Amino acid sequence: MSRARSRAVVGVLLAVLLCASGLLPLPIADSPYETTAPAPYLHQAVPETSDRFDRLTAEYGFDPDDAVDISTLSPSSQQAVERTVAGSPDADGWYRYELPVCVDGVLVCDSVREPPTAFTYGTAQPTEIFTVVDSDGERYLLQTGVQPGADTTGDLRGQSVGIYTWLVGLLPLGVLVGAATVIGHHSERRRVADLVVAVGGVVLATGLAVPYLVVAGVVAYDTIAWPLFGGVLAAVGVALTGVAWLAVEYAGSTGTPT
Repeated sequence: MSRARSRAVVGVLLAVLLCASGLLPLPIADSPYETTAPAPYLHQAVPETSDRFDRLTAEYGFDPDDAVDISTLSPSSQQAVERTVAGSPDADGWYRYELPVCVDGVLVCDSVREPPTAFTYGTAQPTEIFTVVDSDGERYLLQTGVQPGADTTGDLRGQSVGIYTWLVGLLPLGVLVGAATVIGHHSERRRVADLVVAVGGVVLATGLAVPYLVVAGVVAYDTIAWPLFGGVLAAVGVALTGVAWLAVEYAGSTGTPT
């Protein structure tokens, strides 16, 4: 295979991967954890020493004497409860813990791949989303979902950044890499075309690394989500400039009016 053909194959492959990155099972420039409903898997617990415990159990008809001993739960369910009540309560007296659930495409997972089956997540009736649990002799009212018409209390700001990064970043970048590859293959202006392809390659490599950097604890996705989005947009700007220059030069060399 000639060098020019090899460049074309690499460019087309990068273009396809960038364009399809939002449809692939592995996250690219996205969170390694589930962000679509019923995520986030938020656990909230109020202790029996709180007035809220008495009010809520009475309101929804729960008998504290029927508390579920967490030792009877599955390891993942037990761990979720323990991590929830191990923290410090907020100003409202609630203990909170959000369980990260890894997406299927991540090869390395630092949490769980499936949420605990003992609890109901998402939107459901109070009898389903509330559970009275007993942890080391202390009873808590555990909430794992939201009631119809209510909103979650978790931080959802970083959930949709990944899809935005693909739609207005990786997808158009893939189109530009493909265009640069085609124009460069049919002209002598290959350095600029190679630069555009290289930009696409760097962005793709970075996007593939992001989920594993998050899993390894090197960075937090919520911290880098928007800066990453901005970086991808900057790459699109560079690629767009390069393709525009290539198109003008190619049109001039062939006598095609622009």
